[in-house]
Amino acid sequence: MLVSVLCCILGGIGVILHTNVINKLIMLSLMETGIIGFIAYYYYLDVAILMAICSPISNIIILLGYIKYLELKKG
Repeated sequence: MLVSVLCCILGGIGVILHTNVINKLIMLSLMETGIIGFIAYYYYLDVAILMAICSPISNIIILLGYIKYLELKKG
């Protein structure tokens, strides 16, 4: 439980303070890890499994969108 709280707090602070999108995404992933820990602590394991599957997929989609944004900004 303590590790989950630490991950959520550090991830939240990192999302607020960082200006680079890639660093924000890394901190968001850290915060999501803490949230998955909270969910698993309260024995909602089905929700934790679903979130653990969907989180990396959503991060990949966000990265693809950011790459597309950078390409449009260049040209």
